Amino acid sequence: MSAPGTPLPSDVYVPILKAKMAEYGAIESCTSDRIVPLLEVIAPPVAEIAIPRAWPRKDHVIWLHSLNFDDVDEATFAASIESLFAALRPTSAAVPVITVTEGPDTLASVARIMKVDGRGVVLRVEAEDVLDAAANTAADIQATLDELRTNPTETDLVLDCGFVEGSASVRAAIADQCLQKLPNVNDWRTVVVAFSAFPAAVADFVPTSSVRALPRTDAAAFVLTHARASRRLVFADYTIGVPTYASVPFAPIPNIRYASDDSWIVHRAKERKDPSTQYRALARDLVAAPYYSGPTFSPGDKQIEDVATGASGPGNAMSHLRAGISRHVHVVLERLATLGEP
Repeated sequence: MSAPGTPLPSDVYVPILKAKMAEYGAIESCTSDRIVPLLEVIAPPVAEIAIPRAWPRKDHVIWLHSLNFDDVDEATFAASIESLFAALRPTSAAVPVITVTEGPDTLASVARIMKVDGRGVVLRVEAEDVLDAAANTAADIQATLDELRTNPTETDLVLDCGFVEGSASVRAAIADQCLQKLPNVNDWRTVVVAFSAFPAAVADFVPTSSVRALPRTDAAAFVLTHARASRRLVFADYTIGVPTYASVPFAPIPNIRYASDDSWIVHRAKERKDPSTQYRALARDLVAAPYYSGPTFSPGDKQIEDVATGASGPGNAMSHLRAGISRHVHVVLERLATLGEP
């Protein structure tokens, strides 16, 4: 159990998710007490309704990073953060996530939230900024903590290596450099290291009418990073998503993304036309494959089998994304619980 105000246990998993319907559905179906979702919120009014349904846990934290996606003025943005946390207070143990670039109004709002809730704060820093010779991330971190009148022992630190590319060893080496440059790395309440490896464009790696395995390089990079770290680290990733936001004007060619121990196996259909028939065919192929874990492994697996057998409708891009995230989350949790690595 990730109780408010306490360090995260080492077998906890932090999936970084966009606060959208597929992601809400995926965490709603996960009953594990070893998951702490980090939701990127771009629509606070929707989040006020969706989060209590997806995460009604007063004794188990959820991290919320409000993003000023529409570039509204800072005072309005800061007020929306306070409104969101006030709305969630009766039902959810939400903790604010911030960066070192927040403006004074936002920091003032977060400080008030921290005072009321007593759960501290999550500070999210990007690897590129830590290693930027022109930046002074250590000073920026200290200034942010001073503004909030807090300290590392009351703060969870997320080192976000989501934009770092390369092999697992390259990603781990960069994360290691960042951890050495971060101030007081052993003093933070929790240190989370996040990687991302799923491709932004499936079409670049998986041809139509094919099945391909894509390596979970993010998990491998974390294992290497953790092995040489000076303190215990907690794993985070972007599941089967990516750190960026993109607007797709049309539905993708049907595909099912299925996490395994060291890879994602992607089943991709032929064309956009007649998606329902193709989703059923993809699901039938997947449940017949040797790597399918069966319907009891996760709600995502159950959904895929229901599509394959006709017990449910064929689904669409959103519902299959939800199933893929659910499957990924359960694979990581199972591996952390049994192997101690993601």
